[in-house]
Amino acid sequence: MNKIDNSVIEIDLDNCTKCNACVNDCVYHLFYTESEELQITKNFEEQCILCGHCVAVCPVDVIKLKIHKDTPIRKIFKTEEIPNYDSLYKLALKRRSVRQFTTELVSKQLIEKLLELARYSPTGNNTENVFYTVVQNKQIVTSISNYITMKVKRFVESMDDPKGREFLKTRLSTVEFDLALENLPKNKAILKVIDDGIDYWCWDGELIFIHGDITIGGISSNTALAAAHIMFAAETLGLGTCSLGYLTYYTNQSETIKKWINLPENHEVGYSLVIGYPKVKYKRIPSREQIRVQWL
Repeated sequence: MNKIDNSVIEIDLDNCTKCNACVNDCVYHLFYTESEELQITKNFEEQCILCGHCVAVCPVDVIKLKIHKDTPIRKIFKTEEIPNYDSLYKLALKRRSVRQFTTELVSKQLIEKLLELARYSPTGNNTENVFYTVVQNKQIVTSISNYITMKVKRFVESMDDPKGREFLKTRLSTVEFDLALENLPKNKAILKVIDDGIDYWCWDGELIFIHGDITIGGISSNTALAAAHIMFAAETLGLGTCSLGYLTYYTNQSETIKKWINLPENHEVGYSLVIGYPKVKYKRIPSREQIRVQWL
């Protein structure tokens, strides 16, 4: 067989139609033609980010990335098999952040469905730097919530104490201190809710931590995109979700929580979600501000 073959890619040149689709689509210009024959650049192995666009665009399926060689390549779905704009729009408007859940556990199979969809969410430079930790153990969830409550109580007590406040001024930037002062009434209100028996941090649900290696980067945007996929998919399976910004913050600040969820070394949590079966049904779609957009 006449072919291109290296550690990254294999191309069957005998059946290549020389359509130049891969040449035109590769953003790094790693393909070219010479003497009417498809070629790859000398630095192909170093520069290819394994995005798979060349595989996806080839009309005759002669390009194989070796990293996926043993994985079946699926054809693009037909237009009639995917949601149209109206159905997607309705799904987006129907989705709400849920903070009331039944005691029914979400099966591992359903969560795996959500993660399978999230696996195809885009990542910057195709790093695929997205990892998931699912916490279904209610004891761990309770321990995390109690730990955050303890930290917030200590912080509020320090802010209420003149000596504590002066100490915090030396430890925080001016912006951080002013924000803490501004949020003091809110944090007191949260603690009152917790005293009333409400799990404000995890809402008595199951948790999905989305994280990545900080040495690679792109964690914030990559995990947010994965979370969006999960939140929409959960809606179609009768599940509810809610973003947990507080949990993300305290997890990254706490070696204790990192240990409880077995967060890999050098990983940072970019997004946290609570998930479960909703105990509440919403009947209307609240209004939103008018869109703010510039056309240039």
